This record gives sequence, structure tokens and C-alpha cells, in this order.
Amino acid sequence: MLHEILETIQAYETIIIHRHVRPDPDALGSQMGLKAALKATYPEKTVLATGETDDSMSHFGEMDDVSDDDYDEALVIINDTANLPRVDDDRYDMGIKLIKIDHHPDNEPYGDYSIVKPEMSSTSEIWASIILDEQSGLDMTDEAAKCFYLGIVGDTGRFLFDNTTPHTHKIAGELLAYDFPATELMQASNTQSLAQARIQGYVLENIQLTDSGKVASVFISQETLKHYGLTDSETYHIVQLAGMIEGVQAWVNFIELPSGVIRCRIRSKGPVINEIAQKHDGGGHPKASGANAYSKDEMQAIIEELDAVSQ
Repeated sequence: MLHEILETIQAYETIIIHRHVRPDPDALGSQMGLKAALKATYPEKTVLATGETDDSMSHFGEMDDVSDDDYDEALVIINDTANLPRVDDDRYDMGIKLIKIDHHPDNEPYGDYSIVKPEMSSTSEIWASIILDEQSGLDMTDEAAKCFYLGIVGDTGRFLFDNTTPHTHKIAGELLAYDFPATELMQASNTQSLAQARIQGYVLENIQLTDSGKVASVFISQETLKHYGLTDSETYHIVQLAGMIEGVQAWVNFIELPSGVIRCRIRSKGPVINEIAQKHDGGGHPKASGANAYSKDEMQAIIEELDAVSQ
């Protein structure tokens, strides 16, 4: 399959790279890293990255202004997106060919070609592995290495999560041989505003535990976000907080979006949670998933389902 994908990339003059909505470092790292590598390998090609801009992760680079006409005769590559409803920019089906590269469980296959490797930490690790292999014919650059490295760092929780393998460290080490300020960028990614620090205090004050003590949850309303002067995308520092509590096996951060939909960031130290996320308009990894809730009752249902698998 890889051979066919590389031949397809070589054959198309326009390549448009998508990723999932509400991007995390791996989504942006794999998207912008691939763009940098393809531009270096094929300077004559038009290589574009599409999706909403997230100012909090501007160090990955800016999204392109992609028109409908750009999709004429284009190859579309979707990174780090398990199912089509989560693709940022729904014009992904306007191209001629579609390629899926992902590391989430392949519960909803799509695309003319795909590489899905759940055993890898991240889509950034998949692409970095491909490009670092000289037989791929693709050129790794300092910019691409930076993006892939930060994507790997993001999805492994700075190499703390158990999706970190010897292969992950090997690829990360090879990327560090390129010229980019890894330490400075990692420190910057861990820096937060005073408002972001203060909302962590709110979270710790308002965490709720189930009777078993094994599941923690917290709800952050739009009113609370406005009080702290934050948006949903600026709350990523709170994701792991509840997991620090002794005895907690699974936890969920409920964050109300402006639309009224409640974003659910679900994490686990052991119980499999992605099947629960799939039942609630989401999906992801066995220990790190996202979902959407549409009422307080659905929030409670998620908590009870997490409690049931945490016993």
C-alpha cells in the first residue's frame, strides 16, 4: 500500500492535506510536517494545508487559503482522522483521489488508499517513519522534523503515555538530529497564561468523583470560560489534571461550546474508553478519546458508563 501511495503522491500536481477539527499537536504536526516534506521534495507541485487556524498553535505554521478550484484534479490526504465527520473542511471529497493516514483504530475505513497503524503513537510518527526511510524518495527538512517531533511529543504526553514504544523513541531521536529548537518549543508549549493557570484551580475545586472514586469529571460552562476570558481551545492544560488524583482510573472534562454542544475529553489509566466515546458522537484511542454530549443527561450517562468499565 505504501508503494501505491508514494506513486500517487508523485503523480499529482496539486496535493491538499486535511486533518481533524479542533486540532491537537499531532493533527497539525502531521499535516504541516507532511506539507514541508512534500514541498521540499516536489518544489514544482502545489501543496496546501486546509482547516481552521488555531492561534494557540501558530508555531506549526499558517493554514492556506484553499479555493474550490484548487480541488480540481487534486489529490487529498487526510491525516489523523478516524472518520469522515471529524474532517476539518468538508470539501475533502472534491478531489480526484483520497488517502487516509491515521493511527486510530480503523473502525470506519475510507479513502482510495490508506495506512492505519494503531500500534504507533501518532500520525506524526507514521509519516516521520516513512520519510526518514531513504527508499521513500521524500525529503525530510528541519521544518518537517520540527512539526513531526512536536506531534509525537503531544500525542505521547511528552513520552509519558504507554503508547510510547522503543520505535517512538528511535524516530524522535532521528528527528532531533535536524536543526530546530526542540527544548525551546517544548517549554513554550508548556507555558500558559495567567487565566489558563487560574482555570486549573477552578477545575481542582470542582472535580466530582463517582461513589467508587474511580471516575472523575468536571463541567466547564460557557459562563465560566467567559469569566476567565478563555476559549475552549485554550483549556488543553486541564486535560490531565483529574488523572493525577489517587484512585482515579478514568476521567472526563465536559466543556460547553458556544453552540451549546458539550465537548467531552475522556482519558483513562487502564479501562478501554473509546467504545464509550463512539456511542456519543466521538471516538479515539482505548485510553484517550473525545466525544460530544447534547444534554446533562448524556453527560451523566457517560460518567456512569465510565464507572462501569472502571470497576
